[in-house]
Amino acid sequence: MKDSWPYCSLWQATQLAAYQNCPEETNMSHDLTSVKIATLVAAGFEQDHVLESQKFLHRAGATVTTVSAGAEKLPETGKAGKPLANISLDSADETGFDALLLPGGKMSADSLSQSPTALEFVRSFLLAAKPIGAIADGVEVLVAAHGVDGRKVAADPALRGMIEKAGGLWQEKPVVSDRHIITAADIRSVESFCDTFAQSCTEQKGDSGSSLHTD
Repeated sequence: MKDSWPYCSLWQATQLAAYQNCPEETNMSHDLTSVKIATLVAAGFEQDHVLESQKFLHRAGATVTTVSAGAEKLPETGKAGKPLANISLDSADETGFDALLLPGGKMSADSLSQSPTALEFVRSFLLAAKPIGAIADGVEVLVAAHGVDGRKVAADPALRGMIEKAGGLWQEKPVVSDRHIITAADIRSVESFCDTFAQSCTEQKGDSGSSLHTD
């Protein structure tokens, strides 16, 4: 089967390679030391969403693990050799994480939305009231997991009908936060999204003590 990952321009690869060769800088706005975040993906996810959010969250001190769903084996590395798929969904457990990220990518979102295992994984975070962030098509997965009912949601207008049918309140805004659920309409808002998502993790960490995650 042919590789389905998005095309990477020479400029993009150069920028990502330059980032990897630079010393890590601390994100002084948030302290996510010891916070463990799962990024749930399937084939066809948006690598930019994963790489940009990981870069931001790593700088804040978080540990971000990519959880891959589906029978197909995802590439071990993404653009410029950046590691992507760390563990499979079958071996993942919500209790091992403090928060969940749902990146975009239509094919990935459609696959996760139709996977009982993936939806059960997402619902476990909802039931535990842990922070969940969804970018672009990732909102579709949140809808399928019954996570938008009564909540304000930022998303592409194309998802408005789906959101409202599920009881959500579609908002024409770049980023919206509502009770630990943070949504972004598109990749252009990823930095603001990450900042809001990290803030939610920071607040919950503060409420839980020095570390949000407990083994």
